[in-house]
Amino acid sequence: MKIPENIEKNATKIVLFINRILELVFMLVIVIALLVAAYALWDSKTIYTNASPEKYEVYRPTANHSVSFQELQNINSDVFAWLTIYGTNIDYPLVVGEDNAKYLNRDPMGEYSLSGSIFLDYRFSKDLVAFNNLFYGHHMAEGMMFGDIDLYESKGFFDSHRYGTIYYNGEKKGIEIVALLHGDAADKSLFAPPAETESAKQDYLAAMQEHAVYIRDKDITLDDTLLVLSTCATGDRTDRHFLIAKISDRIEKNMYPKVTNTKEHTDRENSTANQEFHQVGFGIWIALCVVIALLVVNIFIRIRWGKNHESFCKK
Repeated sequence: MKIPENIEKNATKIVLFINRILELVFMLVIVIALLVAAYALWDSKTIYTNASPEKYEVYRPTANHSVSFQELQNINSDVFAWLTIYGTNIDYPLVVGEDNAKYLNRDPMGEYSLSGSIFLDYRFSKDLVAFNNLFYGHHMAEGMMFGDIDLYESKGFFDSHRYGTIYYNGEKKGIEIVALLHGDAADKSLFAPPAETESAKQDYLAAMQEHAVYIRDKDITLDDTLLVLSTCATGDRTDRHFLIAKISDRIEKNMYPKVTNTKEHTDRENSTANQEFHQVGFGIWIALCVVIALLVVNIFIRIRWGKNHESFCKK
């Protein structure tokens, strides 16, 4: 049975109207997705800008007892030291709060920041007189904060990047990397309070040897002052890396005045392993924005073509 012409035209109009509504809804969804992607791109860039050591470079201690560093301390009295590890992005002021939560999401200026700060466990003295001075820092992509501790998983990097400096109590001293450990967040032996007795120091040294990925144990004595740099590790959420350095009166020459893209840097950045604060690369976000924009243009053209097609059908 032939469908009357007026019913067919009305049905066509209804179908075209519904199709146009669906396309408009789809375009709205695409536009929202584009805005979300643009915000994520901006937010990711902001996080890394706040986490970059370059942001604090002006405050780095200098040979003339660091007026600039004192200015940073005037801004935030919790700032007490500066840590630099040659050939890495670890080049930051150090802070200590009244607890271990304060600087998880505050920068060294004392302002809110997802990247937080590198901070000393509140149980330890900022004079760094303990055997096992414990520091925390977020494990971030692109080598920010303590992200570059990953690089020490390479034996070649561990052997070639041994030195750095620490400035505290108005004096700059050298540091030497002596161990990389892998542990668990629930393991109290590595998160121990200040080891003050010889027995406590022996226990901590034994825990270091037990959890060592690499260790120069012959270079460690119970009279040393250690820096225990703790961060999340790739793998389970409770996995932790500990980079151990000892303070020295000798300052070695910096053979890596600028961080370069070593093979270890490239391998780490190309890794798909989960990382705390790992963000999608800027290139991927830009490509996504371009694709979404092209989809919006395509839908707009289809809608315009649909209107012209409808007008043509009416004729």
